[in-house]
Amino acid sequence: MKKNFMVLGGGAGQLAGIIKAKELGMNVVVVDRDPACVGALYADFFEQVDTVDFAAVEQVARHYNVVGSMTMSNDVAVPTSCYVNEKLGLPMQGKGLTELMTDKYQMRKRYAAHHVSSPGFYEVTKETSLTALATRLWGDGPCAYIVKPSDGSGSRGITKITASRQLREAVLKALDSSRSGRVIVEAFIEGLEVGAVGFCVNGRMEYCFVHNDKVTNMIPVGHSFPSFLTDEQVAIIQTETAKAFKSLGLDNGPSNIDFIIDEKGVPYLIEIGARIPATRVPELVEAYAGIDLVKLTVQLAAGEAVVCPKPDWKQPVAAEMLNFSEDCIVDHIESYEDLIQAYAPVDFDLHIQPGEKISKLTSGRNHYGHVTITGADAREAEVKCEAFLTELKKRIVFEELTVKDGADVPLC
Repeated sequence: MKKNFMVLGGGAGQLAGIIKAKELGMNVVVVDRDPACVGALYADFFEQVDTVDFAAVEQVARHYNVVGSMTMSNDVAVPTSCYVNEKLGLPMQGKGLTELMTDKYQMRKRYAAHHVSSPGFYEVTKETSLTALATRLWGDGPCAYIVKPSDGSGSRGITKITASRQLREAVLKALDSSRSGRVIVEAFIEGLEVGAVGFCVNGRMEYCFVHNDKVTNMIPVGHSFPSFLTDEQVAIIQTETAKAFKSLGLDNGPSNIDFIIDEKGVPYLIEIGARIPATRVPELVEAYAGIDLVKLTVQLAAGEAVVCPKPDWKQPVAAEMLNFSEDCIVDHIESYEDLIQAYAPVDFDLHIQPGEKISKLTSGRNHYGHVTITGADAREAEVKCEAFLTELKKRIVFEELTVKDGADVPLC
């Protein structure tokens, strides 16, 4: 009899996990509040349940007697997966992670206790005196800070501020995106944003792949390998990552890690999510290092034995997501076969149709395709990706500016 395995979320970011679990011979139970999600088409069993509803997801897991659960590219579902796994005695990412994964303040306290290189931070609630906090923040002169929901994910509710007069508005914005009613204010580190994807088994960090990030308005839109950093900087990031995993008790499975390297070359840990990263990172890891992180994650989450092979280093590679700077409506798409022949992408996907309304880039979800291309080095691969997408956008023709229901629909 086939095992039942649960994937939290049925969006496009979950498809790799759903498909991999099916390839490994398991029935896949998908839970998502949207019955029209793409994952429902691939699932063996689908339940219309919100992925943040602990009790409802637990009930589904018990009903199907699942052997494990996971989520990909979805921070808000990570605590639910941790909760279900611990509650049902399934393979766990680590003990006591349910609350920790939604509380950036508690995470940073753990980092500080274990001497992980991370920005200074403060917690804010509705009861906090913002006047007193502003005096504390800017008492020594000009500084910049990032204000974000303590339980937020992605770029929602995040503001960079440089003066005390901006504090109240930024806190209110963050509170509006916070379910817990708490906000974290952390020192803004000016520098280079880099990422890493880690993988642990039984408390041992097996992998920590450091990659380059391309960021637009604080939203990741692309990545590349190998890292532009020196070997020494990569080693420091790997050391800090291992310390952070230990501080959180994150013993099993994948993690998405964000760092910033300041002007002195010092890395600061910004975020850790106990999940596989989005924006094509696992696919890039497999293309560059020959490691199938999705397969390893599904196997580990299902309680199967895993073998972590040594990386098989390959050609430098980059991926970039297709996104737009304005809202618009697609009229038609001209042929782009010549671009495919000219750039020879390793992987390419375009998922927009004539008549579709396109939303401008405001989060990691506003992506409408991607391209992956190799190069002599990571920089060349990135340049090729950007050039390909620039040319592709010229083949996507949009409707003229019209007025619908009293609102302008602009061109892209």
